[in-house]
Amino acid sequence: MSSEDRLSSDAIDAIDAIDAIDAQRAFAAMGEPARFRILEVLAESASTVGGVAEATHALQPQTTKHLQALEAAGLITMHRLGRRRVARLDRAAFAALSARLADWGQADPDDDVLESYERAIAREEAAPGRARTLSLRTEIAASVDVVWRAWTDPEIAARWWAPPHFTVTEFAISPVVGADVGLALGEPGGAEYRSAGRVLEVDPGRRLVFALAPVDAAGAALFDAVYTVELRVEGGATVVDLRIETGGVRPGSADAIAGLEPGWTQLLAGLRALLAGGTAD
Repeated sequence: MSSEDRLSSDAIDAIDAIDAIDAQRAFAAMGEPARFRILEVLAESASTVGGVAEATHALQPQTTKHLQALEAAGLITMHRLGRRRVARLDRAAFAALSARLADWGQADPDDDVLESYERAIAREEAAPGRARTLSLRTEIAASVDVVWRAWTDPEIAARWWAPPHFTVTEFAISPVVGADVGLALGEPGGAEYRSAGRVLEVDPGRRLVFALAPVDAAGAALFDAVYTVELRVEGGATVVDLRIETGGVRPGSADAIAGLEPGWTQLLAGLRALLAGGTAD
């Protein structure tokens, strides 16, 4: 076995070991100030119990109890060397804990979306009620007919018409002028958000215009919004141009209207992902 193979095997064993030990228990053990100081001492070098007590300015019986707790948590190893007791860090355990924390530290697309959304709400609150137009564009590796169906078939649309962490609980749309458009999004914890509107204009395979706006518990729209979806073929792909025109913003609607750009950016990404194979199947 090569050194690389041994390192890989050791890393896997360390991760398996820390999973079995319980990482939460390990972090809790580290959180006690005296034990954390002991770990700092042992990070520099292994030491006898007496040496740890001296370095931390603690009594030896107290030090022994702390070392026992750290050993039980899988963070140190005690070597019984005749009459001597020598403590050292379990480096494999810390490598596994480090890997777990490094995983938590990986960037997530949601981070940027939440930051952007929070800034957008602040801008809306600073200048409430103003009308605006939002324009977005995306290219999809699928035919116009497939993309058109993804917008106008409620069963297909329900598969992408929700940002991450939300689910479509109700959806209604039809490519018929005057048809109702209705959407209900569920969020973990039981919250539900409803939007309602109607289809205003239909040019099959080319253009779809509809009104759709979030509504309050009484069914009143929080603002007016008209969506214009235009499709065209370009370079073997279908280009989707989306324009959202808003107005009539009611007080207290800053979070709803601020969510349009980050929300629809995510929705269009979901549409691209759904049709990446050229179909919605």
